Order: sequence, then C-alpha cells, then structure tokens
Amino acid sequence: MQNKTTYLRVKDHSVSGEDFELVTNSQYGFLETSPQPSKEKLPQYYESEDYISHTDSKRTLFEKVYHFVRVGALKKKLNLINSFASEEKNLLDVGCGTGDFLQTAQQYGWCVFGIEPNAQARDIANKKTQNSVFETKQLLKFNPNSLMLSHFGMFWNIYQIWKNRFRFLKHC
Repeated sequence: MQNKTTYLRVKDHSVSGEDFELVTNSQYGFLETSPQPSKEKLPQYYESEDYISHTDSKRTLFEKVYHFVRVGALKKKLNLINSFASEEKNLLDVGCGTGDFLQTAQQYGWCVFGIEPNAQARDIANKKTQNSVFETKQLLKFNPNSLMLSHFGMFWNIYQIWKNRFRFLKHC
C-alpha cells in the first residue's frame, strides 16, 4: 500500500458541490483525486454548459477570451509535438474535449485520433475532425507504438479511473 499525502483540499464549485482532495501518490509521484469517482459517476462532473472544453460556448467575455487565447496555445502545443514527431505523424489525444487541438494538428498534416468520454463533446469534435474521435472503450484498439500521445496530463487523469488501467500501458 502506497503512502498518500494530502496536497490540497478543494471544493467543486462548478457542478457537484463536493469536497475532495488532491493527494500525492508516492509510488508514482503524481497527484490524484481522492475520493476517486466511479466510472459510472465520472461523466456527471463534466455535465455543465459552463464546462468550456465540452461545449465551445462563447456566451460571456471570459469564454470569448478563452477561445481567442486557445488559438495561440494550440499552435504552441503543436510546435512542441512537432519537435518530437517522427516521419509518421499519427496523434492520439486522450480527453480531447471538442477536438480543437486535433483539428489544428489535422490542418498541419497530422493523422489524428481522439478519445472523449463525453458524448456531447465527442459529437462536436467529430464534426471538426471528420469523425476521428471515439468513446473511451475504443482506446485499447489503437496500436500504441504508432501513435504520439497528446494531453499526457489529462491522460493520467482519465487513466486513474479505468478498471483495466495497466492493460493499455503494458503495451507502451
């Protein structure tokens, strides 16, 4: 059993109103949510019109500024990914939201794939990427040796709640 130290106590003010902690996982050296929501309950935390990554909303000044700044951030992220790219430009974005990064990468010659658990966000992403975004259960069908992973921080967040979490990683 690994030692877990509380890093931060926080409250979800956006959707659930629940209190939770970020704890340090001493075995792997990253932060994880505690308590971890069940696989069945997890989608509830993203069901909000205020969650910009799943709606593409531009209703408020904040949302408009967010979208403006995101354009530059996506190009910087793509430049970083390009610096690690091999000749095969295949990209998998786990937790891709509405697919903006995938769309940007696709415009610059990448063959893109996305995994997005939220159906509403996945539908928006598929319109932007010519149906390149799939449900989480499709992740294990990808050949991990032929893909560059994007959103590694988000990948770890999603990875924590999968029952077969090591099944995918043992192939990497």
